[in-house]
Amino acid sequence: MSNSEALDASVDGRDMSFKVNKTFYFSCFVLLSLWVVFCWKGLSTVIQIWYVNEIFNHGFFIVPGAFYLIYLKRRVLFAQPIKPAPLAFIFIIPTLFLYVIGIVGDVQLFLHAATFALLPLLMWLMLGTQAARTILFPLIFMLFSVPVGEQLVPYLQEIAADGAVALLRLTGVPLFRSGLYIEIPQGRFLVAEACSGVSFFIASFVIGSLYAYLNLVTKTRRALFVATSLIFPILANIVRVYGIILIAYWTDMEYAAGADHLIYGWFFFAFVIVCLLGIGELMREEKTQLEGLPPMNEKVRVSLFVVSTCCALIIVFFGLYNLIQVQNKDSEHVMVNLSALSDDSCNQFGKFAVLNNPTFEKQVALKHSNCNSSILVAYFNEENSELASYLNRDFDPSKYSLEESFSLPLKQYSVSVSNVVSPSGEKLTIYKWYVVDSRVYSTQERLKLQQIINKLLFRPHRGEIWLFATANSDSFAAKKLPSLIEYSVKRKLTKQGSSELVSWE
Repeated sequence: MSNSEALDASVDGRDMSFKVNKTFYFSCFVLLSLWVVFCWKGLSTVIQIWYVNEIFNHGFFIVPGAFYLIYLKRRVLFAQPIKPAPLAFIFIIPTLFLYVIGIVGDVQLFLHAATFALLPLLMWLMLGTQAARTILFPLIFMLFSVPVGEQLVPYLQEIAADGAVALLRLTGVPLFRSGLYIEIPQGRFLVAEACSGVSFFIASFVIGSLYAYLNLVTKTRRALFVATSLIFPILANIVRVYGIILIAYWTDMEYAAGADHLIYGWFFFAFVIVCLLGIGELMREEKTQLEGLPPMNEKVRVSLFVVSTCCALIIVFFGLYNLIQVQNKDSEHVMVNLSALSDDSCNQFGKFAVLNNPTFEKQVALKHSNCNSSILVAYFNEENSELASYLNRDFDPSKYSLEESFSLPLKQYSVSVSNVVSPSGEKLTIYKWYVVDSRVYSTQERLKLQQIINKLLFRPHRGEIWLFATANSDSFAAKKLPSLIEYSVKRKLTKQGSSELVSWE
């Protein structure tokens, strides 16, 4: 064995070679393999998201990066006593249950969060509390693999639009704002989802956290820099949107309105990261050199009982998931009959919603509405499609911009309301509610929670989304909305693919 190999095998007096610690390495391999098998759906779906969605491309590098950070700390790590930490089970068991809930309820946030929380927890279990504490940041850093943050897009769009409008008015640019549309004399701009700056925001947070760990020492400076990495990209994106519109205003739409708009965005993103790192360099601290660590001659300890218990828990939860899936399997294809609501004399009401792969979808013009209102119903079987999904939009963002949204309480129910406007000035008011097991839900969060509970109790969990759109603030809506909701609840689906008709007039 060469001197360098001997140094790697023996860290600060402890022999970490495979020959001496076969049981430890074998136990780690078994747990890692079980993690991959148990979390296969979480891993396969998250890799697809990383690959398809450019916002989360960085996810491919998080876990390898975390292991590299652990490698850098190997001397400090192996100077600590290495022994199992049964305390980790307090967190492992809820994480396993969260994964089962995520996979049963098709909640990808739960699924992915549990996947990448379970890995560091298993490492804590094998290394022990004292050793895991020395690599706490790399273990937490693995959670950046979770593709979360897209839910912030509407809020970041609104912030970008508000900030850009304020700066444009401050510099004397005449404008008119309608929702997320900003009109100047030379043309109209939409603060679209791509302009929200969510990519800037997430990348800045990841890079800022990593930089703070590697280059800053005191907790105060680290917290301050991480906070800066969250605020700075939001302010920078406001300036970017403002700059694009200002350049278009100065050049009579010759620049910053076409492909150069996108190029400008990427250059600006690089500039933001450079500026953030520059701020970090101003705050940088010299790390004190660690004194020689005392040799740790204690043998690496492995508890076969702890490892076996962990393996058994994973297998039990895997069986629980399969049992729930089998009990809830249903191949019935359901259709919804809207003949009691439809006015066939009206021209086709324009499609206003975007739904992701519904099992059944039907839109009709509503009776007695002077062709100003339409009802859309979509059924989701929760196998190839998901009812409570952010991919189901009550309005098409390529056709409409959101002016306001709110919850409307009624006598027995509540619905969500969205007021939207098109570039031509056409306005729609869209009422949305969900029906599952003859109950009405107005928010995706409450709906998804109830679906999970129903699945665990083997109760009906499939359902429909109802969208009622009316043009020009039709007063008909206020009068007929309660009876429409009542109709959606009392109408019963039949297995033959129709509906039992219930009067709603």
